[in-house]
Amino acid sequence: MKSTTEHPLAFFDWYLENEIYNDLTEFYIHITEELYLNNTDQIDKVNHTVKVLNIHHDEVASEYITFSFEHSSKSKLKQEVKRAKDFIELGFQKRFSEKKEVRAYAGFLRIKLNGLFSNSACKEFPFLLSYLEQLDSLINQYSKQSTSYSYTPSFVFIAKTPEEQLSKIKTLYKQLNEKPSIISCSLEEFINAFTGKEIDEGINWLITGKNKNYVSKPSLLYFLDELIDNRFLSRTIINDLYKFIRYVFRDHKGNELKNLKQSREAMSENPASKDRIDIIISSL
Repeated sequence: MKSTTEHPLAFFDWYLENEIYNDLTEFYIHITEELYLNNTDQIDKVNHTVKVLNIHHDEVASEYITFSFEHSSKSKLKQEVKRAKDFIELGFQKRFSEKKEVRAYAGFLRIKLNGLFSNSACKEFPFLLSYLEQLDSLINQYSKQSTSYSYTPSFVFIAKTPEEQLSKIKTLYKQLNEKPSIISCSLEEFINAFTGKEIDEGINWLITGKNKNYVSKPSLLYFLDELIDNRFLSRTIINDLYKFIRYVFRDHKGNELKNLKQSREAMSENPASKDRIDIIISSL
């Protein structure tokens, strides 16, 4: 069972319920029956350690070596904590502009996490607590930061994982920069603009209308509408879309985009570069 964006604690739900006991059984079998058959000195089934005669490790001066289930589980649990953290961060990132949503999400995660803390596996394997506490600390960090958060109206590209999010943003950037370029900005600025971060200079939108002296704002509106309709951007931004546009985008000369509402009202069904925008969105 793997954790996901929708269920960032799914692995731990599954693992603590039963799978950890399967791993424990495999740990004992591997040490006592495979590696150190007839060389086991002591098995501690309270602390889950096995003391064996040192027959394999010449570099260790001790006559005996002690193996622990805690140590054998460390690599797997560190990896799963990292995955869970990535998914939790992505979940907060999606909701960060809405404090109520942040509080609700944090509350939901705490309920799930409290269930894990009270699981009988945590009593039998106390080392699990340190991993769960890392997740608890991360949840508290984001929920507290949101109360003093200065809202940055940049976009958040929706994806299943942080890795997929970054990959798709880079693909979008590459497509928009194929000649003739639709945008002008650095890759770093573009990534910041679509991961909810602060931006410095913004993204210049280069598509112009019939009058080449003026940028085509309808084409930009269409581009963002398509990202929303294809679920790459959240629909919750619709009411504040013009605020997002003014923060992130500039015209082809680097100036602030104005009169967006009027451009929306006068927008045709076939804005400039519509076909190319459709191809770009469909490639994501």
